Amino acid sequence: MNTKIRKSIENNNNNNNNNNNNNNNNNNNNNNNNKKLKIEKEEEIKEIDSFIIKSPIGALKITADDKSLHGIRLYESKNLDEECKNKTNNKIILQINQELNQYFDGKLQEFKTPINLELGTEFQRKVWSHLKTIPYGSTLSYSSVAIQLGFEKKFARAIASCCRLNLFLLVIPCHRVISSTGKVIGYSGKKGIDKQFILSNIEKNKI
Repeated sequence: MNTKIRKSIENNNNNNNNNNNNNNNNNNNNNNNNKKLKIEKEEEIKEIDSFIIKSPIGALKITADDKSLHGIRLYESKNLDEECKNKTNNKIILQINQELNQYFDGKLQEFKTPINLELGTEFQRKVWSHLKTIPYGSTLSYSSVAIQLGFEKKFARAIASCCRLNLFLLVIPCHRVISSTGKVIGYSGKKGIDKQFILSNIEKNKI
């Protein structure tokens, strides 16, 4: 066989082998990336526990994973007595349950349980974070909160909406926000006005 032809064939074979090796490497990289994606997705899936308790403002439903609180909301049920018998080993729920008991006894003014603020929108997170700075036993108007956050007074309604949609009752003290006339116009919706008075009395009596 002609020497030039032989070398040409050998070069082609080498190129094909290199291409095959590159393809194999790409496939391996893709497989590794897929495995990494799968692991990341599995890590994102967290088990959410729930717990029902009775309180001076009614039943509360607490939800949390093993790292942070996902919510404290008013709760209604026809089987409340049975549901309140539930037990949990979730450390976050156990922590907030203890803090809630201390708060209602007038022995706690600031909650330490970590909360997952990422569950709210960017605007809600901004408002909720600011509400946490309102001192125990004090109140602010919706318009005052808006101004302190750098907005105009007309944003008072947006602030009120954030209070109504507050996922973390008590921990984020939306009960300390009232109208500019000093009136209580709603707590977790208008049905909760009486509950806001209860919380206000707890705090004012313990200052």
